[in-house]
Amino acid sequence: MERRKFLKLAAISGCGLIFKGKLDTIVLPAEASEKYDLVVAKGAGKSPTEITNSAIHAMGGMKQFISRGDIVVIKPNMAWDRLPEQAANTNPEVVATVVKLCFEAGAKKVKVFDRSVNDPRRCYKQSGVADAAGSLGADVIYTDERRFKEISINGQVLKSWPLSGPL
Repeated sequence: MERRKFLKLAAISGCGLIFKGKLDTIVLPAEASEKYDLVVAKGAGKSPTEITNSAIHAMGGMKQFISRGDIVVIKPNMAWDRLPEQAANTNPEVVATVVKLCFEAGAKKVKVFDRSVNDPRRCYKQSGVADAAGSLGADVIYTDERRFKEISINGQVLKSWPLSGPL
């Protein structure tokens, strides 16, 4: 890490200790002049759509990541056979917002899937994600263990990882 970045991070962290609960307004002003690699968005009383939109806006908008004609894969957590109210999976409103923003940025196709722990058909339905994403035109794909392939990733420790065929 560069010395200048370290000092900036240390200063921001120090402010976080002084201004408890207000760090998001210091680090992420409404009109961010810098681009961020990581954004933490929160907002008591705000909808998941509003929070998701503000986080993506703070990173420069979806067009920073999506070009016209791209095929996009969204991998939310849909691993558990639970209802949205149980908060075990990604909020379906968050997934729907991301799908919508991808299409608005010019994505040709958006695919949504996860490798669930419980039965995928039940998990996708119970989580509400399948209906939310599918209603906006995303392809909601059930994972099939037979479609996984070992792919070389040239990591230092991990040399390969199983990836799903649609990915």
